[in-house]
Amino acid sequence: MLSEAKIKKDVYKALKKSIDTILSENENLINDNKIDISTLAIKLGVKDIQEVTPDEMKRIKDEFYNKHACLFGNIIFLNNEDTREKQYFSIAHEIFHHISREENEMQAVARQGEAWKKENIGSTKAYIEIIADYFAANLLIPTESFILFDDKTDKEIALIFYVEEKCIKKRRTEIEQEIALLEPVNLASDLTPKEKTPLTLDEINDVFEGYSSDRQA
Repeated sequence: MLSEAKIKKDVYKALKKSIDTILSENENLINDNKIDISTLAIKLGVKDIQEVTPDEMKRIKDEFYNKHACLFGNIIFLNNEDTREKQYFSIAHEIFHHISREENEMQAVARQGEAWKKENIGSTKAYIEIIADYFAANLLIPTESFILFDDKTDKEIALIFYVEEKCIKKRRTEIEQEIALLEPVNLASDLTPKEKTPLTLDEINDVFEGYSSDRQA
């Protein structure tokens, strides 16, 4: 059975490419590191976002029931008992399911998730849900943004990005792997090392020094 770390490593670059495009095309929806996620979902083709009770949600999509949210047709349904932070993450999660119907690279990622489940006969692990959560985490808390605040506590960072504290705890372990996957040539066009080596946290902070100044201005 594939580990979550292996799954995330395999899909990271495809997710990052999609997310970078989404964020660059919707910069006006980002304010102090918080994305207007509901407006973004609508811009990406979601028809509506509605809050329902857990029982109503189960009736809407019983076969694929998720207690937090579901995408049915082009409508995102949210658990009205969840916190605003949880709903915020859930919308980002469902955005992945929506664009995986439309965007070629995300379709390929979704197919890979289904293939992993078929290869692990008898597994109940929803690989596609792991990928959707990972997409949401990277959309709401991109690697480059997280490292600007990594000296703060998990609670402080959670407030900055408007997510639950447990999401930040998980991101800390994910970020280490992501930094190792980011090659210098992908971060700055004038970097042409003879050998492509993973960046240390200090090195990646140096690379994004200018970026940090822009974001905090």
